[in-house]
Amino acid sequence: MGEKAKEKEIEKSELNRQLVLKKIVDRRKELGLTQWDISEQLNLTYSGYFKVETGKTKLDVYRLFEILDTLNITPKEFFEDFEQ
Repeated sequence: MGEKAKEKEIEKSELNRQLVLKKIVDRRKELGLTQWDISEQLNLTYSGYFKVETGKTKLDVYRLFEILDTLNITPKEFFEDFEQ
């Protein structure tokens, strides 16, 4: 893979990460929940959850699925409009 192709993949990955975080925030707000509500349900500190939502802490798959469960949305529903 050439250097430009690598850069493009990194850029796409970052855009996808930002989209995931935005969708989490949008869904939380749609449900009328606060960051505090979600942090309590996940047994995280408010600061810990805030860092996840703002991208300051890496979001692993396990934590993502916990958040999706808390937001009452399946992974399939959450990712249905993502590009392949």
